[in-house]
Amino acid sequence: MEKTLNQEKLKLVSPTVRELNLEIPAGEVQKEYEKVLKDYLKKVKLPGFRKGYAPREMVQRMFEAEIKETVLDNLIPENLGQELKSLQVSPVNIPSVKSIEFDLEKGIKYQVSFEVWPDFELPSDYLDRKIEAEKTEVDEKEIEAVLNNIRENAAEYLPVTDRGVQAGDYVVVEIQGRDLKSKNIMPLEKIVVLAGHPENEPKLNEVLPEMKPGEEKSFLVQYPADYQQKKFAGKEIEYRIKVLEIKEKKLPELDDEFARAVSEVSGLEALKNKIYQDLIEQKERQSEDRALNLYLENLAAEINLVVPESIVAEEAQATIQRQFKEEELKKIPQDLWPRLQEQARKQAENRLKNNILLQKIAEKEGLSITEEEFEEELKKISAAQNIPLNQLRSVLSRENKEAEWRLNLRLRKTVDFLGEKVIIK
Repeated sequence: MEKTLNQEKLKLVSPTVRELNLEIPAGEVQKEYEKVLKDYLKKVKLPGFRKGYAPREMVQRMFEAEIKETVLDNLIPENLGQELKSLQVSPVNIPSVKSIEFDLEKGIKYQVSFEVWPDFELPSDYLDRKIEAEKTEVDEKEIEAVLNNIRENAAEYLPVTDRGVQAGDYVVVEIQGRDLKSKNIMPLEKIVVLAGHPENEPKLNEVLPEMKPGEEKSFLVQYPADYQQKKFAGKEIEYRIKVLEIKEKKLPELDDEFARAVSEVSGLEALKNKIYQDLIEQKERQSEDRALNLYLENLAAEINLVVPESIVAEEAQATIQRQFKEEELKKIPQDLWPRLQEQARKQAENRLKNNILLQKIAEKEGLSITEEEFEEELKKISAAQNIPLNQLRSVLSRENKEAEWRLNLRLRKTVDFLGEKVIIK
């Protein structure tokens, strides 16, 4: 009977929003009010009275608002916590107090609003909704692109002494600037420059060609008033550079010897075959991921799945922080922010819906992670990251990450389950 009465206090505003209309009896309010008032009587010092001896009526009148606020702060959180526990409701955000009526004779009436995870059921035939993964192909150009990347990574940079700087050389230079107006001299720096790179200072690209080790040159740069680095904005700086060393990039020959050096294969053709297989597997995984995302998107639309707005906003902010470094965010024009935030919000909402559905499917199908599976996962990560197993366990325990890791492993298991049941490959 008590639970039925409590349930009547709970109003379903939307699939994820709830409101509670609650009361605190007058007796509890009066008791707490007297307790708070006594604390004020002890600590308040008013003109003409010793500390702790001010008249009750005067203290009550002068500090009425503060006393009421303290009573509310003391009573509402505890009362709300008890009510939520009784209702077996777990808010996903901090409940917001929408209205309060305070009366010593009648007690406190208040209303709170909060969000919860949606409660829904999967369609009985949800595993019958098959979806086809896109066919995958790999052409020769893709293989060549991977080969060239491997070749670039294996490049050597050999010192050059018999010629001047050419585009594509890595040049070690000393550089020092001087503000022509203030005469201030900047610190001497030693930097490495990729000659001819479009992101270099244009004047630097003009003077570097044909300079030889030991040679010095100067050039002027007039920075615009709105230059992004404020310390240079509007200034005319004279730079002096000295070439210390030139290094020429030398790419290895694409032959059997190169293939054996970069991979455990018999020769160049075997390396190409390995690249082909790797690309096919990668594309197949991506195709299956797209198919699964489309399946979950269709399922979410069918059951009209809604995600708590506060969680979407939080996840959208985290998405932006994962995608951009702090200094990159500062450079984004203000007019691009709305589009960036909308894209992040959509990504966050889709990701959250997928996670909710996967957890629901795991629950329905009885998919769980055994201790043996979790232990095997820890061993794989320990080996992959070269971290001792005991140290990895210690980090998980210290940072309270074990539950999160178990959940992620369960979600991956559910993805594999769906891949077998609903994706046509």
